Amino acid sequence: MNVHASLSVDARHDKVWITFRAENRGERRVWLPRALAYDPRPAGRVFDVRAHPGGAPIPYVGPAAAHGTPAAADWFELQPHSAHTHTIDITADYAFTPGDHTYELRYAGAVLGDIHQLEATTPLVTEPVLFRHITP
Repeated sequence: MNVHASLSVDARHDKVWITFRAENRGERRVWLPRALAYDPRPAGRVFDVRAHPGGAPIPYVGPAAAHGTPAAADWFELQPHSAHTHTIDITADYAFTPGDHTYELRYAGAVLGDIHQLEATTPLVTEPVLFRHITP
């Protein structure tokens, strides 16, 4: 499986917009969590946000993720040699400290190589991204 994921952040205008990009550089199709493809505000702590420096986790305060047995409908297909980009507003989902601060963001999730084997996931991790956010 040859999947690459990256993040970028736009933290202007009192918002924190995360753009998640996944590239399938391989010859076979893969599946990624559907929330990363279409949901403007995914439920659950999808991203790891930490204070920088120091690494203290920023509490997640957004909607709780639904728990249950994973289903094929929870994944979206990424064709070989294709990419998908999706932007998500996380401003209200993390307890950003009031004032001017720097944060570190990363994604640590999974990719699926066979939609018929939902338990056979492979880790998918992005490089950390630093961003500055001014919370009123």
